[in-house]
Amino acid sequence: MVIEGVELRAVPPTDPAVLDLTTAQQAELAAMYGADQPLVALHPDVAFTLLAVDGAPVGCVGLQPVAPGLGEIKRMYVVPSARGWGLSRVLLDAVEAAALSSGMTRLRLETGTKQVEAIALYTNHGYRPTPPYPPFENEVASLCYAKDLY
Repeated sequence: MVIEGVELRAVPPTDPAVLDLTTAQQAELAAMYGADQPLVALHPDVAFTLLAVDGAPVGCVGLQPVAPGLGEIKRMYVVPSARGWGLSRVLLDAVEAAALSSGMTRLRLETGTKQVEAIALYTNHGYRPTPPYPPFENEVASLCYAKDLY
């Protein structure tokens, strides 16, 4: 499926559109999980991909290097008004391509137990459950996944 007007752009984590999107994401998660939401600061080396449709920012995803060959997906988000168009798959494909071009052969991520759409997206995209990794090992609302990239 081709979505007209989609633009992907590499941006720093300080980009105003990324800050707006990640703030909205964190507010949505806080409303969903309340005090059960793990609050994890972004690593300074995270690189973001901004997704815009017809020039309007509607989504983002971060890629954080963790160890040689290992990256972590951070703050993947699509605004509610743009959901259901396949944009999350576009972001996931983009972050996987960025990881591979950076020499990463494995990606991991954390999502929440109440985020059924995200869980379905990741599992349908080849991510498999993995034991929780720090700092999520004691978070009851956290689920961790990983995928080997080829």
